Amino acid sequence: MHLPNKNNQWTWGMSLALYSKPYRETNGEQVNTTQGDMINRFKYHEELSDIERNEIAKNFSDQVFDLIKKELRKEFPDPKNPPFDICLGLPENRNTGRSLPRDICRNLSQEHLWLKDGFDSVTKTRTGVVMKAIPHDERPEKVKGLYKIDRNFLPQPRRGFLIVDDVFETGSTVGGLCDTLDDEFPQLPRYVIALTHLHATERMLK
Repeated sequence: MHLPNKNNQWTWGMSLALYSKPYRETNGEQVNTTQGDMINRFKYHEELSDIERNEIAKNFSDQVFDLIKKELRKEFPDPKNPPFDICLGLPENRNTGRSLPRDICRNLSQEHLWLKDGFDSVTKTRTGVVMKAIPHDERPEKVKGLYKIDRNFLPQPRRGFLIVDDVFETGSTVGGLCDTLDDEFPQLPRYVIALTHLHATERMLK
């Protein structure tokens, strides 16, 4: 699904799947999709082994690359020459030391030499707030100026940025990072891939 982008903060954005199944299919129960279940286990299950986490990250890395090849091949037929060469993601809020977007950036950069891992260059200027409890219209202000780029950890970008997000709802946090990138590198495009999106995201497109 194409991601809602009413403020034109990124060039192109898509999601792999819903986080949870529609209630009409589950008799009103919360049931995660395959992708949603993998994210939930990676982020919240302390007992998960490193091998299992690595398998989840590898699975998503393959899905991300397959989406890139499929959706961008018309404009960019050479999969080794897409419109971005740096992979980024958002720093986690919970300080667990685990980050699925970070692991995906590392996997992709190791498997595809044209893509560089810039995940560690994205830092926060202050402690972020948990967005779930914040009304949608107040979220952009909460993330304004939240992210900064440490160029000491950023490979030199030449084509553009691929931003990986795990769970996309309104896009405020991704938008905050995109605004920072626009200030720092206004000439470079930003492409967003969300591993999952929420039902609220689909309602924003109607």
